[in-house]
Amino acid sequence: MIIDGSGERRSAAYAPDEVVRAYNRPLPEPPGSAAALRFDLDALPDVRAFTRRGALALGLAPRPLGDLEIAVNELAANSCLHGGGAGTLRVWAEDGHAVAEVSDAGTIADPLVGRSPVGLGSNGGRGILMVNQLADLVRLHTGPDGTVIRVYMRL
Repeated sequence: MIIDGSGERRSAAYAPDEVVRAYNRPLPEPPGSAAALRFDLDALPDVRAFTRRGALALGLAPRPLGDLEIAVNELAANSCLHGGGAGTLRVWAEDGHAVAEVSDAGTIADPLVGRSPVGLGSNGGRGILMVNQLADLVRLHTGPDGTVIRVYMRL
């Protein structure tokens, strides 16, 4: 519902939480051929190397490869700091894209994370926003069982 400055109700049809629930659906399982790496904070250098090797093997060009490496590193760091201290990275090709998926045990409370500007005075909150700027597509599912974020880069 929309409420104006006086507190008067304007529309009962405005229901952003319902919209978020309708679109926050589990993502399809990655293919069995997806390369996988479990990581924690100490393994972040391995995450970058694993992403680079996997994307190169898929034929990703140098510029998007660098963008993918930065995006995945940011997501993995978020997993370590906010998602239970560890996560899993998977890399595969799908419909002409290199796909990198980071999953962890955390839950994202803000349904618009990575899609809303962050104020200059904010401490943090720019990582997933940056990921959305670097990638061709970002898909996210979050819930009580954890979070999965997929980054797609055109091959």
